[in-house]
Amino acid sequence: MTRILFLEEKFLSRLKVLLPEDVGAALMDGVVLCHLANHISPRSVCSIHVPSPAVPKLSMAKCRRNVENFLDACKRLGVPQVCLTSSRTPQGEKRKMSSFMTSARIQFVTIIFS
Repeated sequence: MTRILFLEEKFLSRLKVLLPEDVGAALMDGVVLCHLANHISPRSVCSIHVPSPAVPKLSMAKCRRNVENFLDACKRLGVPQVCLTSSRTPQGEKRKMSSFMTSARIQFVTIIFS
């Protein structure tokens, strides 16, 4: 079973959330990840910015805040720092936020569900 299929199965069984084909995009705004952290440890993420019918897409600032809240919760839950950073990006190279966040999320979720 690939990592992505493993993640999709765990999200469905634990959170009752069916992820779309593009998992990276589904995790980009941090909403599902914050809910996952709260499922593992209630109230570990106190504030989650969620899209509304009036504004269906979160601003980049709100997405970033969700991800920061998620990463902070990971640290408090004891996830090693090395699992929260991208080891695939050479130091000094400008990192794309989306690839970094997706890498950190997949590593975290894989550790939690292992």
